[in-house]
Amino acid sequence: MFNKPWQKLKTTSIIFMTACTFMAPLANASSANQVSEPPEKVILVIADGMGFPFLSAYRYFKDGRNYTKANDIQPTIFDTYLVGVASTFPAGETLITDSAAGATALATGVKTYNGAISVDAEGNAIPTIMQHARKQGWLTAAIATTRITHATPAAFFAHVPSRRMEDEIADQMSTLNAHGKPPFDLLLGSGRRHFVREDEEGNRLSHLRTLNNRGVRVIDSFEQLKTQQRLPLLGLFYEDSFPYVIDDEKRLEMMSREGIRLLDNANKPYLLMIEASMVDWCGHANDIACAMHEMAELEELMEYLIEYAAENPNTQIILTADHSTGGLTLGADGEYKFRAGDIHRIGRGLRTMAVDMNEMPAIDWDAYIDKHLPFPLTVDHQEALKTLAHSSSDRRRAEIQQVLVDIVRFHTGAGWTTGGHTGEDVPVIAIGPWSDHFRGFQDQTDIAKQLFEWVR
Repeated sequence: MFNKPWQKLKTTSIIFMTACTFMAPLANASSANQVSEPPEKVILVIADGMGFPFLSAYRYFKDGRNYTKANDIQPTIFDTYLVGVASTFPAGETLITDSAAGATALATGVKTYNGAISVDAEGNAIPTIMQHARKQGWLTAAIATTRITHATPAAFFAHVPSRRMEDEIADQMSTLNAHGKPPFDLLLGSGRRHFVREDEEGNRLSHLRTLNNRGVRVIDSFEQLKTQQRLPLLGLFYEDSFPYVIDDEKRLEMMSREGIRLLDNANKPYLLMIEASMVDWCGHANDIACAMHEMAELEELMEYLIEYAAENPNTQIILTADHSTGGLTLGADGEYKFRAGDIHRIGRGLRTMAVDMNEMPAIDWDAYIDKHLPFPLTVDHQEALKTLAHSSSDRRRAEIQQVLVDIVRFHTGAGWTTGGHTGEDVPVIAIGPWSDHFRGFQDQTDIAKQLFEWVR
């Protein structure tokens, strides 16, 4: 009766599906009447690591109060356009996915083992939705706030047995076809070091020079991005990773707006994957303030995409996650509190603070912490920092970071169960006339299969 393991779960999700039906906004009401023609512009947003606790935490963070006296907390965009959930388990002997297997599921509709980039369990390449779209004459694009050779963007354009093979991923992204064309029309992110490096013989290898010589515009600054007028375009804005939003500034909406402008200039159907990459990184760091600033950047992106979809009714937007990260808990250690307002007082990423403190004289620690983490320290926290000030441990940076995490946990009630991923279902948020396709329960591979059906 059930051909897929998640089909059994669909029979028990009637209550949730009904709730999602009432939660969907009027803007999606036209999707109740099935649209006969597929969309011509498909935007898949993947918020890496964004499980449901991040949506709840962000709602309170945006409200900005530690507590309320009335039922007056306003829903966010994520609440308003929520239509369903997706399961995320990979192939293999675990129910917890990593970003590579999760991205492969979203890019191909096929489950694989953790670490795999669009290859199956035997290492065979699986066609991706970007490759399929290119054959159908669609423009293909990806925008990320991390290295474009990182797991999520890589899974849409490359095939390697391990996500760690970022040099090989860069090689594949830079390989021109028989017509001298790259496998993408637009790529924006970071990771120049994988495109310009020494090869195995010690010779300097520059994919960027080769691509530029073959007609691909190669840029390295946001200012250059705003002046571009044509595709194909490769933008690599950092040598390695992006900084956290809490330490820098928002950039995802601007990158997406400029990228979509260029795609629209080409006047062809397009498939765009946008990754809000650093929600996951903040989750791994057990850093609630860091995560909330990344969520604010994501909401800014979604506000723009909602406006864009309203002006372009042939557009469908899907927002989901590849998995959840960190096991975020609102109300840690048996304390019935989550002080969202106090999270706003935190002025720097905890991992960034730990790196800085590990390199600065310990005599400056108190002033530095007071500036960026302005909470009174308990005796235990003071003693832990004194011990680390005189430590020569190879793990001192990580140990400093853990003390900072504990300080934030004590004062805000934001708790974490792990520095890794967790296996709960993730949100599915949809905007556009085709949103009914994502209503209720599904597996993330079902999202990919729907994209394959549309791209023809």
